[in-house]
Amino acid sequence: MSRIAPSVAAAAATAFVVSALLSACTAPVTDSRTDTGVPASATPTKTASPGTGDSTAAAIGAVLVVAAVDPDGRNVTVSGYVQGVVTDQGTCVFTFSRNGSSFTVDHEATPDRSTTSCGTVQVPIASFERGAYEVTVGMTVEGTPSTSPSTTLVIP
Repeated sequence: MSRIAPSVAAAAATAFVVSALLSACTAPVTDSRTDTGVPASATPTKTASPGTGDSTAAAIGAVLVVAAVDPDGRNVTVSGYVQGVVTDQGTCVFTFSRNGSSFTVDHEATPDRSTTSCGTVQVPIASFERGAYEVTVGMTVEGTPSTSPSTTLVIP
């Protein structure tokens, strides 16, 4: 077996896992209560906390799912969502910070079954310098900003 085969197999396995995780963030959504195939309401809807019934809303919070250099090294892929609200009115902002400076990439928010998806964004690797970046995703919901905890991304 050649030396290349194990690294190709590892890259393929990584790509499969990442694509499986990301497909959950980008699946189309319809309102299952009406079963008409019509997209869910554009009005923000707070979702209930698990185990508490419909009367208590879940805390609204941004979650960064993926921040990684693609296996081919050409792009950085980021993905996230906002829990506790379902809306298509808003913009998710991915922020990349390093050495006191930062840049942002905006992506349209889309409603999912129980969250607001920020989708998947690919940023060309040429936008980065080698080194460590702190990455977050954020969105303002009903006038209140929500930002995920940061994750360190290392550009080789």
